Amino acid sequence: MRKINNKYAAALIGWIIVVLIAVFAMPNVSQLVRNKGNITLPSYTESQQASKIEKKANGNKSVRTYTVVFDNKSSGKLTKSQSDKINTKLNELSNKKLLKITNVMGPSDNAETKKQLIAKDKATQLAQVTVKKNNSVGQQVKELQKQLQVSGIKTYVTGSDALNDEFSTVTEKGIQKTEVIAIIFIFIVLILVFRSPIVPLISLLNVGVAFVTSLSIVMNLAQKVDFPISNFTQVFLVVVLFGIGTDYNILLYNYFKGALARGLSASEAAWDAEKHGGRTILYSGISVLIGFSVLSLAKFSFYRSAVGVAIGVLVLLAVLLTLNMFFMQILGEKMFWPSKVTAGGGKSRIWYGLSRTALAYPVVIIGIIAIAAVPFLVNSSSTLNFNNADEIPDTYQAKKGYEVIQRHFSKGMSAPATVYIESSSKMTTQAKLAAIDDLTNYLQKEPGVKTVTSATQPGGNKIKSMYLKNQLVSITKGLDTSTKGLEKIKSGLNSASSQLQSANISGSTAQVQELADGTSELQAGAQELSSGVDEYTAGVSSINSGLQSANSQLPTLTSGVSTLTSSSEQLSSGMSQLQSQVSSLSTQASQLMALLQNSGQDTSTTASEITQLQTVISQLNTGSSALSSGMSQLNNQIPTLTSGMSTLASGTNTLVNSNSTLTGGASSVASGATTVNSGVQQMNTQLKQMSSEVTELESGLSSANDGLDSIAAGNTTMKTYLDGLRKSYVGDTFYLPKNTIKSEAFKPALDTYMNKDRKIAQLTIVFKGDPNSETTSKQLKTIQSDMKAQLKHGALKGSKVAVGGQTSQNNDLRKLANGDFGRTALIMTIGIGIALIVVTESILQPMTIIGTLLLAYEVSMGITRMFSKLVLGDNLLSWNTPFFTFIMLMALGVDYSIFLMVRFKDEPMPDLKDRMLNAATAIGTVVISAAIILSGTFAALIPSGVTTLIQVALGVIFGLIILVVILPLTLSALISMTMWHEKRLYRIKTPSNEKSDNDSTETEK
Repeated sequence: MRKINNKYAAALIGWIIVVLIAVFAMPNVSQLVRNKGNITLPSYTESQQASKIEKKANGNKSVRTYTVVFDNKSSGKLTKSQSDKINTKLNELSNKKLLKITNVMGPSDNAETKKQLIAKDKATQLAQVTVKKNNSVGQQVKELQKQLQVSGIKTYVTGSDALNDEFSTVTEKGIQKTEVIAIIFIFIVLILVFRSPIVPLISLLNVGVAFVTSLSIVMNLAQKVDFPISNFTQVFLVVVLFGIGTDYNILLYNYFKGALARGLSASEAAWDAEKHGGRTILYSGISVLIGFSVLSLAKFSFYRSAVGVAIGVLVLLAVLLTLNMFFMQILGEKMFWPSKVTAGGGKSRIWYGLSRTALAYPVVIIGIIAIAAVPFLVNSSSTLNFNNADEIPDTYQAKKGYEVIQRHFSKGMSAPATVYIESSSKMTTQAKLAAIDDLTNYLQKEPGVKTVTSATQPGGNKIKSMYLKNQLVSITKGLDTSTKGLEKIKSGLNSASSQLQSANISGSTAQVQELADGTSELQAGAQELSSGVDEYTAGVSSINSGLQSANSQLPTLTSGVSTLTSSSEQLSSGMSQLQSQVSSLSTQASQLMALLQNSGQDTSTTASEITQLQTVISQLNTGSSALSSGMSQLNNQIPTLTSGMSTLASGTNTLVNSNSTLTGGASSVASGATTVNSGVQQMNTQLKQMSSEVTELESGLSSANDGLDSIAAGNTTMKTYLDGLRKSYVGDTFYLPKNTIKSEAFKPALDTYMNKDRKIAQLTIVFKGDPNSETTSKQLKTIQSDMKAQLKHGALKGSKVAVGGQTSQNNDLRKLANGDFGRTALIMTIGIGIALIVVTESILQPMTIIGTLLLAYEVSMGITRMFSKLVLGDNLLSWNTPFFTFIMLMALGVDYSIFLMVRFKDEPMPDLKDRMLNAATAIGTVVISAAIILSGTFAALIPSGVTTLIQVALGVIFGLIILVVILPLTLSALISMTMWHEKRLYRIKTPSNEKSDNDSTETEK
């Protein structure tokens, strides 16, 4: 006896040390759950592939994107002043310690963001702020709210990260409520059951030690070796350990109380309770342990996180079978103070009636159960709710922002999907941009899609100038203008050709030839004149030298003068004709110059030649004027000379003095005639050359006219073709020239929808419906399939493509959760089945028990679904409600089956029906009490406010109620129908073959 006491006293000391170590070694559970408790998907899922590409696009840095909601408090339109304040706040957003901002997209950045981020009713605006993951979500959200507060405007910060963080907060607060409520409820129920305040304290102390120890172990494993945990790990540790721990304690204390009533000492009674009750607890605990342990085989880490409960169950068994023994030995009967220990256990009339009916009418009972379950099985729905936002009460700011977005924008705006395309080369080429634009247009036509934005359509609509249809309009307008210009040129060419033909260039050339011949004669006459003047001056000199000789020579002089006079008249006539020809030539040269200019020909050379010709003509005019003047003087002097030689004689001195002037004038006439002759000859040569060029010009004008006709015809043909091309499907082709792609105007779109090296592009899809709904999920699956088929060919062939965002994550989560649920449920069922076969030493009993548990689960889910819809207003069950309800009912419901079947095996009666009836009557009170406590423990989850926890609590409660009713019915019916089989499986005690107590004990083992 002393040995036993010393052993359990050592256990007390040992558990005290363990609890102290557990408390001091306990990490920050709240922060650990926030960091590692979020749902994570395997790396091979598409949403995770998209996250990898996103991280690469951000320079291999993890980022978070928050949506900031600016909502008018007065529910009216935001004023211009308020919009300006919002823009100012966004521009002033600073990179403080809690925020490392990488990008801010505001509602007034450009025309495209206005379309996307300003609601149609103008009462709400959005902004997207991307920051690095350098701090916790809660800290970053608070900092953003602080910096972006605008007077008169409600500011919310939401997004998937913000909502998940608030969900963790809600769950954490819910756990705290659950712990307090569960402890109070268990304490009250135990007082009612045992009518003692000491039993509840000892029971809660034992379970508390197990909970603290197991929680510390699980959290340290999560911190150091990445043991899987979730937001629900701690809460399920609470309800499972306090629930089944109390159940086990009730069973153990009942055995202890019964042993004391039989007159055993405290130490003997404790040993007896451990021997019989401990065996049942061990069987039940191992079954629960197996049920939770097999969850480690799940692929989904969220499901694997339930393995932590297995650790808790293992610790619980160790605590209950050691620490309990110490208190029972020490306290004895005082443990049940102030009630007295009396013989006889409580009998359950309810289970007695149920078992008796099933034993009497097994087929009828099984039929009734099956018929009652059919409606719940037929109407079961597999549609689940994957929207975490529904888990959060409306009082939280991220949830408020989420609801504001859904009210003022399309529901899909609350969580757009993002398509990531990663190429091995830059995507800023015409071909790849055209492929991106083509994909954008393709996705916009998919069912359920409201808008798709990309680098080529940043506003969600086509930019007309980027398509051939718009560009061809400009080209065809240019062709129209070109045709009109050609008509004007053609008209000018026709006019120039007519003027050249009417100009009579050949006639003008002949006149110039006559002029050239006349200037040659003029030159000869001028030379004769010069000679005559020389002779004249010589004669004057002779006259001056001897007047007498002059008188004798008068006839000769008169004859010379007559000859000179005749020559002068001839020269004067030639000069007049020359002047007339020079004037005509000047006029024709001016006309020719004008014609050449009108014809569009290069007139630089011809103009230079005509200018030289005009210079020569001008000199010729000057010389001819001087000559004419001189001849006029001479003609005036000849009559004087003829009329009076006497006057000549008296004026010989004057003539002598004038000889030099006359000689100079004659020389000037001769020189001028020579110059005129030279210039006219040069002009004649150039004019002949120009005449040839003008002939070629006329021919060129004719050819140009024909060419213009061809060009005009080509323009007409080209315009007709381009008009047809523009109106065809080709007109919708995207095209950007290289200089436009590299322009500053296009750079903002590239910066928004491509990474820095332009090898990763993204497209944003906004759905019409709720991005978390089943309908949207199916639409995204279609989009993913169609998009990958679309990109198998073309410029983006071979690129990595993945869709990220909430809807994509939900799709992956749905596929993984549903698939892994079936697989995990099968493994768990097999594990529990094997445990039951070992405990019951039967095949049919485990099959019946498992069938009963599965039936209770399906019916409870149906009832929970209806209750949630009619009472809670939730049309759908949360996606993880079926899983947690299943594992709880299977793992905990098997306890009650083992309680009953172990008691059935221990009954000494030979008749199997009597044995089952007595076992059900005896154990019914324990099972019903345990079910009430476990139901109450799970009911403590309801005040948490978390939809999943509420629905799981309802599912478990309904399932436990169903089990309490149908478990004695199905097992009793089975015994009744298979009595002949059970007699062979069990060694029945009879008066003739009774053995000693020791032999009997060995037989039971």
